[in-house]
Amino acid sequence: MNVTEFKKIMWNYSRKIEENMNAVISPVIEEYGLTKLQARILVELQQNDSHTIGSLAESICIASANISAMCKKLEAQGLLERVRKREDERVVMVVLTEQGKETVNRIDQSFNDRFTQYIDNEAQSFEDILLGLKRLNDILQRISNIEKK
Repeated sequence: MNVTEFKKIMWNYSRKIEENMNAVISPVIEEYGLTKLQARILVELQQNDSHTIGSLAESICIASANISAMCKKLEAQGLLERVRKREDERVVMVVLTEQGKETVNRIDQSFNDRFTQYIDNEAQSFEDILLGLKRLNDILQRISNIEKK
């Protein structure tokens, strides 16, 4: 296979994966009145306990102004809250509420149920998928780094 064929196949799979991820993710998160990006914010907070708006924006590669607006909506839904640090009240942290934690746990469980019923040998299949994705990301990152120089 040459580079042109690889590129064409990669573009097609990238599009198909995005469409299929949307088909799997959207019905689950829509049950909770969330968008994909809002769900991504909640998952990031679950994984890292807390963030500033800036660090949250950086971790999911979205502009701080956009994250701030989304966090306000999630706060109004009772899923997260902003808390000032005691040591330095100028710093505002974003954290999940109990309702937010419960929502993310239910979403996680729903995804776990969906994925495990379709993967026969879970451990090996997950490792194979992640290894392929890691290799592709490494190649793309090397190309990106070379072109930035």
